[in-house]
Amino acid sequence: MKLHHIAIWTFRLEELKDFYVRFLGGTSNEKYINPKKGFESYFISFGEGPSLELMSRTDIQNTPIEENRLGLTHLAFTFPSREEVLRFTEQMRSEGYTIAGEPRTSGDGYFESVVLDLDGNRIECVCPPQTDEPQDDCSFETERLLIRPFRENDAETFFACCQNPNLGNNAGWAPHKSIEESREILQNVFIGQEDIWAITLKDTRQLIGSIGIVPDPKRENPQVRMLGYWLDEAHWGKGYMTEAVQAVLNYGFNELQLSLITANCYPHNKRSQQVLERNGFICEGVLHQAELTYNGNIYDHLCYYLPNICRPASEDYDEILQVWEDSVRHTHHFLTEEHIQFYKPLVRNHYLSAIKLYIIRNTNGKIVAFMGLSDELIEMLFVSPGEQGKGYGRRLLEYAIRRKQMNKVDVNEQNDKALGFYLRMGFRIIGRDETDGMGKPYPILHLQLPEAENGNK
Repeated sequence: MKLHHIAIWTFRLEELKDFYVRFLGGTSNEKYINPKKGFESYFISFGEGPSLELMSRTDIQNTPIEENRLGLTHLAFTFPSREEVLRFTEQMRSEGYTIAGEPRTSGDGYFESVVLDLDGNRIECVCPPQTDEPQDDCSFETERLLIRPFRENDAETFFACCQNPNLGNNAGWAPHKSIEESREILQNVFIGQEDIWAITLKDTRQLIGSIGIVPDPKRENPQVRMLGYWLDEAHWGKGYMTEAVQAVLNYGFNELQLSLITANCYPHNKRSQQVLERNGFICEGVLHQAELTYNGNIYDHLCYYLPNICRPASEDYDEILQVWEDSVRHTHHFLTEEHIQFYKPLVRNHYLSAIKLYIIRNTNGKIVAFMGLSDELIEMLFVSPGEQGKGYGRRLLEYAIRRKQMNKVDVNEQNDKALGFYLRMGFRIIGRDETDGMGKPYPILHLQLPEAENGNK
């Protein structure tokens, strides 16, 4: 036994037949007509497997289709790849059809979306688990992204992104005119190139952009790399690029041990400027008339840089103390002026010299953030009030975790902002003291990364 066909009633026989032929590759037979019964039908075949019979009759009832009713609930069509599911879904969206289920990976590994046909019948667009698809070439994984090397089968999605003139005009290259052009560029510029990656969504594996960190042609220094990126316009404004940049910055500073990472963008590209400034990059100036673009425009370059973390000299202690005081006054509202003045000489004369200090400077060489480590834990982490929100604290903390194998930190219980930061970074509260180390009435919370806590059991 094998299933021969599935039948659907419709009021729009011709339109529904055209839908399944045009969009899903079906082949229709000649229309069957029974004038005595007022019955008409088409058989739509899809190669091997059951056919679909579309039927119309004058006395059929117009009963709404509900997803969770008994009986037939959807039709499922297999697609050769995730990219094809995504392409088809977006085509249906652009044609005005309802997307009842956005692309996702199901619990059993199928990649699928759900589209409604003209009559509201649910069509599952399914790509079975790809056993031959590379699974272990992800370079970085963030909360929402997988960042991996480019592949040859990225060509169609690559072209779909890069044919958009809004993308090329922000990055300085001509919109792609054909998939053949995209394949050639993909092969020559992206595939196999060191430290150039595809940005994909973790839940759908959809290619949405690219990011790379390459030698800076304006600097003859092997310890400097230049950051570059682009993102498909449909995904602008969702924080994806900031997320990808942070992962690549960690790689550049922690793995490559770079001293400086640079980046350039056009003055009119405000989105790129926001990404760079959100990640702590410093604008060092304008390179006037820096580039002649493919369409004859001459643009300036806004030049940015981001320095790595370094060790201070003892001559820097007064400046570090000022960062400490400014930050404490901005965040430690529970401290009295008397207690700030009590701690200040202790910090300057005892604490700073007793721990290993790490600092970040801005474009003027001014210290904007610092961290202190002992043999066991992160003792201090402070950022100047005017420099907060630029990723300095995150960079220092990740440096301590990844490069110095630190997994513990103490924080004042009343410092809600700092506590929230450490909790978002994965730390968990494991203990509490009623007073601080000097016996003052400021409770201290002891935090630790879960992996370290489990390892210590």
